[in-house]
Amino acid sequence: MKPLAALLIALLTSLSLSSSSEAQGRRKTGDVRGNLRLEVVSVPDDIAAGFERLNSEVLLYHPVASEPEASSNSEKSPLLIFLHGSGGSNGKLERFKWKGEVKQFTGRSKNYPLVSILVPQSKGHWDPASLNKMLDYILKENQSIDPNRVYCIGYSMGGKGTWEWAMASPDRFAAVIPKAFIPDMSGIGGMVELPLWVMVGTKDSKLRVDGIRAMEKRIRELGSTVVKTTYFEGANHGSAPGEIKKVDGVYDWLFSHKLPR
Repeated sequence: MKPLAALLIALLTSLSLSSSSEAQGRRKTGDVRGNLRLEVVSVPDDIAAGFERLNSEVLLYHPVASEPEASSNSEKSPLLIFLHGSGGSNGKLERFKWKGEVKQFTGRSKNYPLVSILVPQSKGHWDPASLNKMLDYILKENQSIDPNRVYCIGYSMGGKGTWEWAMASPDRFAAVIPKAFIPDMSGIGGMVELPLWVMVGTKDSKLRVDGIRAMEKRIRELGSTVVKTTYFEGANHGSAPGEIKKVDGVYDWLFSHKLPR
């Protein structure tokens, strides 16, 4: 009986170790979903010390190619940046993991390129100078990202942040999509050649709707031929995001642009 008992113990121990190993393996690969691998990046203190309201940690999703894609495509990946609205200022960064528009890039059901995605967090209004410092660091540390194909998208406070960042650094972006915001037009002259797709519901606040109409008129007067506007009839600030999801060709339009212009 003793040899049999020893054999059973050895077998149980082996099964336990195997289960433990598999569990560790799952934990190691738990941040990979489809075509994206998530990394939580901490910006070094010497850079983050200059941030205004910007969290020093960001979510960076890396593209994961299949073997045929990896062997046939050595091209650098475009970078999508999503700026959250005011609701994203509270709580921990971790609550953004795999949320929002990121989810649709985990699979290849749509004809999108393999992309990198950056999701920062701001404890209040977005600061363009801080965002530039953060992006400079991300690009320096991730040479697989194409700096000529950087895109920014945001709604409400995120739309304002997208607009003001693009206004401060128009040559940094291949194209941007700011949505449902009140545009500051103090630097609009530098944005004439920047492809813009601006969206808002017609029942949003008067300042947003009238401001975006005035922006469209002004930038066209300055010579822009690369501005698009979509007005969702009857949609307010809360319902417009649902209408935006129904719009076809948004990312096809976005990825059709690259630097230099």
